[in-house]
Amino acid sequence: MKKMKRILALLMVGASLLGLTACGGDDSGTQEGGSTGEESAEKIVIQAGYGNNPGEPTDLAMQRWAELLKERSGGTMELELFPSSQLGSQGDLTEQIVMGEPIICISDASFLAEYGAPEIAIASFPYIYISWDECWKLIDTDWWAEQEALLAENGIHILTANWAYGERNLMTTRPVYTLEDMQGLIVRTPTTPSYMKAFELMGAAPTAIALGDVYTATQQGTVEGMENPMATLYGQAYYEVAKYITMTAHVKMPIQWITNEDFFQSLTPEQQQWLCETGDEAGLYNNQLQDEMLEQYISDMEANGVTIIDLSDKERAKFAEACNALYEDPDITAGWRDDLHGYIRSLLEA
Repeated sequence: MKKMKRILALLMVGASLLGLTACGGDDSGTQEGGSTGEESAEKIVIQAGYGNNPGEPTDLAMQRWAELLKERSGGTMELELFPSSQLGSQGDLTEQIVMGEPIICISDASFLAEYGAPEIAIASFPYIYISWDECWKLIDTDWWAEQEALLAENGIHILTANWAYGERNLMTTRPVYTLEDMQGLIVRTPTTPSYMKAFELMGAAPTAIALGDVYTATQQGTVEGMENPMATLYGQAYYEVAKYITMTAHVKMPIQWITNEDFFQSLTPEQQQWLCETGDEAGLYNNQLQDEMLEQYISDMEANGVTIIDLSDKERAKFAEACNALYEDPDITAGWRDDLHGYIRSLLEA
């Protein structure tokens, strides 16, 4: 019943947006570069859903995006925020977007690969980047533009892509100092094939469990660890059931915010610019928050009895080398051009 109400509400939003587009089709009385009084009286309210909890950097940055968009548009465009998966899971929201719903949701490259752009998955692969600068360099390449075009053909428009979700690290119930310590370790991972395969290559036993069930599964001994950015590890209070964090930094995790392609094209060029530019500005704010809050997360978890294990460059290189076999796995690389890994590295090193 709740899901049906949510869908009906979204359809009502879509109908109102179609009406707004129809009103905007008449240029009479419109000043160049501006809007008519009738247009400015209309308001576009876009629902945005994500799994992060209130107070996490992603949520705070979304609040900033909402503020910036309202200000930039003179109050004619607003974001209505739904943290903590209130609007639905990432998978549910993505399917709604593909079907035409005028909403926004969080996403990542490995997830988007399933929507007509298989190569984009590499943008969130383990150890693909040496630095965050390389990540931002990649989204400015022609290759990234090609991936965006493929997604658009399948109903998905990337609004902004300069958001850092953080470095993913390993949190466990027993210490991991070396790659050898990974042998047989039961680690919760997302269902993403590249993540599960990577931990297999590291020697672990990956298992897919819903994020909301990880705390109890760890407490009961069903899993012995999980991997995620520090904000998520702290925000989910895993420090109460797992007392070791190994700074594997196995993924530098960029995120993207997506919406329906037809909905985006129904907006005026000015509205499109407001939505995307304010999203990019909020992304920079998010990245600043991620850096500022990281030390606090670490400090708070240490205060709760967590041991932080820093790997030497030599030892971390062993983790990276173990993951190299990903790029030779035919199941993982299905739909890729030959030596995509080498091609991406050539773009980043140019």
